[in-house]
Amino acid sequence: MYPNSRLFSLTLLFISIFPAFSQQNTRSPYSLFGVGLMHFDGFADNAANGRNGFSYRHESNYSFMNPASLSALNYSTFNVGANMDLGKFKTNNSTQNFSNAGFNYISLAMPLKKIKSGLAFGLFPYSDVGYNIINIKDSGGVAVRNEFQGSGGLSKVNIALGTNISKYISFGVNFSHVFGQIAESERRRYPGNRFMTSYSDNMNLFIKGNRLDLGLQLHTSSNAKLSQVLGIVLSTTTQLKGERDRLVFTYNEIVAGDTLVRDILINEKAQNAKITLPQSLNISYSIGKFEKWQATAGVGTTSWSKYKSVFGDNGGLVNDKNYSLGFFVCPTPHFDASIKGNKFGRYFKSIRYSAGFHHNDGYIVVGNTTISENGISVGLGFPFTRVNKTPDGGKVNITSRIFLTGEFVRRGTVTNTLIQEDFFKFTLGLNLADNWFKKRLFN
Repeated sequence: MYPNSRLFSLTLLFISIFPAFSQQNTRSPYSLFGVGLMHFDGFADNAANGRNGFSYRHESNYSFMNPASLSALNYSTFNVGANMDLGKFKTNNSTQNFSNAGFNYISLAMPLKKIKSGLAFGLFPYSDVGYNIINIKDSGGVAVRNEFQGSGGLSKVNIALGTNISKYISFGVNFSHVFGQIAESERRRYPGNRFMTSYSDNMNLFIKGNRLDLGLQLHTSSNAKLSQVLGIVLSTTTQLKGERDRLVFTYNEIVAGDTLVRDILINEKAQNAKITLPQSLNISYSIGKFEKWQATAGVGTTSWSKYKSVFGDNGGLVNDKNYSLGFFVCPTPHFDASIKGNKFGRYFKSIRYSAGFHHNDGYIVVGNTTISENGISVGLGFPFTRVNKTPDGGKVNITSRIFLTGEFVRRGTVTNTLIQEDFFKFTLGLNLADNWFKKRLFN
């Protein structure tokens, strides 16, 4: 049993770290392509299960990856999380360490028991842009420095509704408003040579639009001995619209830090911009014993060949396929601290132990090489249970959890003079469940 003041303190701790973590969510050179690297939509426990939440279905939590999961909620639920990456970039000739941290998600959901449904609101990162690529080469005895820089990304605000169509079928809709700013620049410089003309292309993009996810879950009843869930999610094609500022000019570097502009080639302000994001389809199957254990497998595809940039081209992107496997076990899902004797041993049996694997074929092609991604994950879900008394004198255990997920991810390759990223991603998530919006009979 935990006091409300402790929950309040934990929530403040998570919220207070968001401003520090929200500045830079990636440092990957591959975020140069498209609208950046797409952010994983799930919570920390979904990441531990191989980044799969499409067939996720529990009484005290849910997944925006499939809004149909909201129909299983029995309690109001608050989720918040943040992540940190530690890793290195590797080429055939060198390695470079990197680190970054970022905001993951914040979300609130509540059951609508009278209509056998659930409603949720959330804020998530959608894509991350953060790269600084420098290439220096000799051209006829003259040093040429090519610089590519980008920052920003897209976020989304979600509202989702899931409902039980029948005893074995649930349907959900997730409406997302996607918005954000992306700043990119490309420079060709001749350091230390004031007679050579340098070139600079700078673009700022402000864009927004709406996205729709349609989710379906076919599942066993809540009193079945073995739980089975088949989850299907279709994400529709999305049109993002906004404005683009672009400035292209040539200049000479007189001395370090001092330049002389020669010609302004393009100076566009508030030009109409449009980006087309492709549709995706994901299918997942889970089998288990509700909160005690579960095994999950999933497959999906995203039609990135249909992507259109602000310049109307595809950027060389190709269709992506993803695969995932996950498993968790929790011998005693509810830990009641009021029971005396062997509390230490009983608590360890109440921890959720998770592991998973995910693979993406990749949608980015560089030098005829597709940039794929592989990851393995492990996770721990530490419980703290609230014991509520029922009107008839009984007890109801409501378990919340702190999730700690660790992933090792490899993206890219060192072949064909490309860059390989190896990094550990740590995700800290808080899942609070309770009867917060229950109407009292007496004041």
